[in-house]
Amino acid sequence: MRGRNWVGVAFIFLFLPVNVPLWDIVLPKLGINIMAVFIVPLFFFLGILLVFYPSREDRISTIPSNQANEEE
Repeated sequence: MRGRNWVGVAFIFLFLPVNVPLWDIVLPKLGINIMAVFIVPLFFFLGILLVFYPSREDRISTIPSNQANEEE
């Protein structure tokens, strides 16, 4: 797993929807006046995208090259 995938896994666990009450306590202590109900699902889905969506290098390596088809 790449670093990007590990960040995605961390986002998934930190921003599970069950953790909304925890973030409701932490955010005001950090001086951020926003409800966690709006923030947590966004970061949770961002974590899912980081884990399951392939990186640019992975997508390029799995797409067959057009040059090989043109040579035949």
